[in-house]
Amino acid sequence: MTMEERAAARGRLLSAASRRIPRASAASQARALGLWRGNEVLFRNEAQFQLVLDLGVFSPVGDHTSALEREAKLPHEDAAEAEVLAALQEARFTLFRVEGRHPEGGVAATDMLTGTSLRVEDTALAKEMCFGVGFAGRLMATGGAHMTCGALAPISDEVVEALLGKPTRILPPPTEALPQLSPVAEEDAAALRAMAAQPGFAVRVWRAVLDHNLLGPRPD
Repeated sequence: MTMEERAAARGRLLSAASRRIPRASAASQARALGLWRGNEVLFRNEAQFQLVLDLGVFSPVGDHTSALEREAKLPHEDAAEAEVLAALQEARFTLFRVEGRHPEGGVAATDMLTGTSLRVEDTALAKEMCFGVGFAGRLMATGGAHMTCGALAPISDEVVEALLGKPTRILPPPTEALPQLSPVAEEDAAALRAMAAQPGFAVRVWRAVLDHNLLGPRPD
């Protein structure tokens, strides 16, 4: 099975799961991210809305069942979908830095929480503008590599500092190049690992990304 087939199956499964997010769950996720106004999800762009879907599909706040669990209860006779669904259920949320192209395909990346080297198959990350840039998102292991799944957002030094409880600057949204991410000291990586082991880590990261305008300002 090729990575292209796995990517197509991933897209079908995530689209199907996103349609299984109840309105009450969507409201809880949007409130957690500061994207709920009145009685609806309010966002400036598709990237912000994807954060709401990401939580609803994988790790909803409150007592809601994840949409991926609902999707997994249905029969999936297609071999690619069955394999990818199992990988999606084991996907983990992490922070990683894209280092450059990988000789075996995709990009070489460093997991900032564990310090391990990864090969990530994602065409969007294989552009030079992404080299040296940090990202937050979920990775699933499949076919001898990793693939992104769910929302993906750039992170900056300021986002990392905010997660660590350090004073930060709020910069304007990036208009051209994405911000380069500095290497993280081991003691800071250990602190981030401890946070990642606790519930709600994805919410904390997504809020920090929004707070620092990396997906544009929140809606008024």
